[in-house]
Amino acid sequence: MSYLVNENFSITVGFTVTAVEVLQAVNETNIFLRSLPESLYKSIDFKTSGAVIGAIFCDKLADAIPNAAVNPIEKGHPDIIPSVGLGSSEELLRNYPQGLEVKGTIGNIRQGANLRAGMRRIDDLTGITWQAHHREVNHLLGFLWDFNTPHNGFNFPMLVGVFYTDQLIEDDWGAISGTTGRNTKVCGMLQTGKEKMGNGWIVLINQANYLTKLKRYLYIN
Repeated sequence: MSYLVNENFSITVGFTVTAVEVLQAVNETNIFLRSLPESLYKSIDFKTSGAVIGAIFCDKLADAIPNAAVNPIEKGHPDIIPSVGLGSSEELLRNYPQGLEVKGTIGNIRQGANLRAGMRRIDDLTGITWQAHHREVNHLLGFLWDFNTPHNGFNFPMLVGVFYTDQLIEDDWGAISGTTGRNTKVCGMLQTGKEKMGNGWIVLINQANYLTKLKRYLYIN
């Protein structure tokens, strides 16, 4: 798959990440996702698919970055930490001071589209929104995925864009929902946050229909 790459991208967050490592992880993630049986994607919902894709991407990215590792605890933050932190206490790993937080989204589609696993969503996409459990997330590596690797009439999932900003503030996130009952507390990224993510694009799929939507919904110049 062909991607546009921002070769100037480089950050240091306890380890150094460049566009080279991100593109490598994207390609390796796509290959791994294609190796899984299509029956898997048909039997789980999009939320679970997104969690699987995010876990694979984090693993591939941590492997590509020198001196980085996936946070070993389920509720750990951020998702990728300096490898020297692996021996830290669970309390510290829940909010480690350095590293990379990773979140994915499949985007929003028009009402009534009724798209199932294996069906491309890009033509029905109406927005791109990342979610968080609180409004204090101030730096984020966000990715967008879609079913876009065709094989025998089924489109396997793949990453179609990766973005980064360390400029998020509380007002870039909407109100927290799910504050009552047993629902998970979440808040969605607002336009100001999406603009920051779009300005920090790292990898974009080089297909016209995707580029049009990505530029429209993430305000990419």
